[in-house]
Amino acid sequence: MSEQPQGRKGQPIEGRAELDAAWSRFRRAMIRLAREGHRSDPGTLAKLVPIVAEATAALDRLTGEAHAAENASVRNRRLLEAEEQRLGKLLRKSARQGSAGAVRMLRQMEEGRPDDAA
Repeated sequence: MSEQPQGRKGQPIEGRAELDAAWSRFRRAMIRLAREGHRSDPGTLAKLVPIVAEATAALDRLTGEAHAAENASVRNRRLLEAEEQRLGKLLRKSARQGSAGAVRMLRQMEEGRPDDAA
C-alpha cells in the first residue's frame, strides 16, 4: 500500500506523488542524456542545454505562481494587516517622540503605495 505524501500537519498534498514521479523521470532522463553525450556523442550533449534551460524557466515561472497564490491567501493577508497595524502603532509612538523619519513613514502609509490600488 502506497502512502500519500503529506504536507505540514499531516494534510495530503494533492498531486504530490505524480509531481515527484515526473520530477524523478525528468532527472533520470537528463542524467542518461548527459552520460550518453559525455561517452560518445557531443551532439547529444548539446541537446541537453536548451532542455535544461526550458525546464529551469518553467520551474521558475511555476514557483512564481505558487508564491503569488500563497501571498494571496487569507492567512497571509490577515498576518500582513496585523503587521501593518503593529508598525503603524510603533511609528505613531516614534512620531510623538519627535522622529522625523517616523512622521515621513506614517505619511507614506496613510497615502498608500502605488501598488496598493491593484
